[in-house]
Amino acid sequence: MGGKLVALGISELVDDLSNGMVALGPPSSTEELQLHFAREVHDEVAQPLINLILQIRALRAAHQGEEPFGGELAVLEDSVRQVLRRTRGMIVDLRDRADMRLRFAEALVRELPTPAGRNLRVQASSRWPAEINGWAAFNLLRIVQQAVVNAWRHGQARAIEVMLDLGLADDAIVVVLDDGIGLQDSTRGFGMIGMEERAVILGGTFTAQTRGTGGTRVEVRIPVAHLA
Repeated sequence: MGGKLVALGISELVDDLSNGMVALGPPSSTEELQLHFAREVHDEVAQPLINLILQIRALRAAHQGEEPFGGELAVLEDSVRQVLRRTRGMIVDLRDRADMRLRFAEALVRELPTPAGRNLRVQASSRWPAEINGWAAFNLLRIVQQAVVNAWRHGQARAIEVMLDLGLADDAIVVVLDDGIGLQDSTRGFGMIGMEERAVILGGTFTAQTRGTGGTRVEVRIPVAHLA
């Protein structure tokens, strides 16, 4: 059987908040009402805000170096991101899964798929925050999940290591290393755009490249302030 190693405990992580929440009629309990409201907030508020952030980012790229226009767009993007972060946190709490904010490393261990005969290890440095916001946790989870699935399925990896740390430039770093065949031309499209978009939504960067020793390195860097 595959192994999952972590120096922490294990907790359950939220599923995709837009899945499994179809109401067949009026909510009949407090829990059902919370789920119904969480879905409405996701569809009617969070998703449009995500699209707005991506549009602002594209506009900033088109007008890079133009001041003060570029600076004003950066302020606007950050303001929208803060609203989105609070909105997503509210959705997570409505789903009664606030534990993902408090024990992110353990949640990764629980949620990341590990086929039989393969090994996955999750390491969080002592510098990694004890608590992160639900919005950051959700998007980082999805990025890591996609990277891990790609490594097993397309990279033919036998072992994967996920590392959570803080850098010297006040940035949070999430790295996924595997021992597979590395990136091939045919694998560059598998979820890469989605992973990069999620990193952008968090105000960060995404890179994926073949390692010199073989395998693939996926790295996400986001301002540590965006984890709060």
